[in-house]
Amino acid sequence: MDGGLQCLRPVSQSPDDLLDALSGVLRDFGRYAFDLSRQDARRTEALFDQWAQHVVSGIEPPGGVERTGTRRNYPGLRRAFVQHRRAEQSEMLQVQEAMREVVWAFVGGLNRLVTDDAADDARVTASLSQLAFKLGSTSPLEIRGVALEAVAQVQAVFEARRARQQTQLQSLGEKLERLGSQLETARKESTTDALTQLYNRRAFDEQLVRTAELATLRAGGAALLLIDLDHFKQLNDAYGHPGGDAVLAAVAKACVRVFKGKGDFVARYGGEELAVLIRDVDATTMAAQAEKLRAAIAALEVPHDGAVLRVTASVGCAWWRLGESPEAWLARADGALYAAKGAGRNRVTVA
Repeated sequence: MDGGLQCLRPVSQSPDDLLDALSGVLRDFGRYAFDLSRQDARRTEALFDQWAQHVVSGIEPPGGVERTGTRRNYPGLRRAFVQHRRAEQSEMLQVQEAMREVVWAFVGGLNRLVTDDAADDARVTASLSQLAFKLGSTSPLEIRGVALEAVAQVQAVFEARRARQQTQLQSLGEKLERLGSQLETARKESTTDALTQLYNRRAFDEQLVRTAELATLRAGGAALLLIDLDHFKQLNDAYGHPGGDAVLAAVAKACVRVFKGKGDFVARYGGEELAVLIRDVDATTMAAQAEKLRAAIAALEVPHDGAVLRVTASVGCAWWRLGESPEAWLARADGALYAAKGAGRNRVTVA
C-alpha cells in the first residue's frame, strides 16, 4: 500500500472469548470494590462474582430474577453495575465534601485565632504601657488601683481567648468525628479479624491514637477496656481449638451487643484478649458498661460437639486523662486487667 502503510484487519473474537473477558472485568470490579456504608466490599465482590458466573455459564443472576432459557440478563447486569457505581460516587463525594469542610474549618479557625489574638495582644500591650506610664507619674497611693485595673483587663483577655479557642476546638473536633465516621463505615479485610469479625490489633492501635486525639480536641471523656478470657488455655486443651474458636466467636458477639453505640470500637487485641474503646463517656458509665459485659460473658452457653461451654472474663478499664499519651492510657488499662486477674478473675477493675 502507499506510504508503506500496512493493512490492519480486525482480529476476530469468539463469543466465548468476549464472555470470558466480561466475566473477568466483573470479578476484578468486585475484588477491588470500595467499602460503602450500606454495603461492604465483601458483599460487592460476591455480588459481581455471581454476575460473572451468570455471564459465563448462564446460572441464575443475583436477585433470583426469572428468565427464559439460557439468555443472559444483560440489562439487569447493566442496572446493577450503574446502581453500584452511583452509590460509590455519592459516598466518595460525601467524603470529599466532609474533608473540604474540615480543611476550611481548620483554615478559618486558624485565621480567626490569629486575628483575634493579635487584637487581644494589642489591648494587653496598651494596658501594660499605660501601667508603665502611670508607675512613673502616679503617686504611690494610686498605683495599686491602676495595677489592679491592668491585671483585670489581662485576665479578661486571657479568659475570652480560652473560651474562644475551646469553642473552635469543639467545632473542629465535631467535624473531624463526622469525617472519621464516614471514613470508617466499613471494616476492610486488612483491619478485620477473620475468626471474630471484630477489628484486629492493627486497627485497634490506630483507633487508640485517634480516640485520644478526638478526646483532646473535644475535651470529652473516653474509656478503654481490656478483656481477658479466664483459663482459656484449659478450655482449649479440653475441647480443642474448634471449641475455643466457638467460645471466642460467641464472646465477640456479646461484646458487639453490649457496645453498639456509634462511637464504640471493639477489637480482638490478641489471642483470647479483646479491647473496647468508647467515646464521650464518663467514668461511672464506663464501669457500669464493663460490668454489664462481664455479666453477659459469664451468662454465655456455647454449644459445641454435644457439650455446652462456659467462660468468664476479667476486665480492666481506664478512663482517659487529659494530656495522657495513648501508650500510658493502654498501660493503665493493662495494669487494671492484671489486678482483676490477680484478685480472683471474673471481675472488673478500674485503673
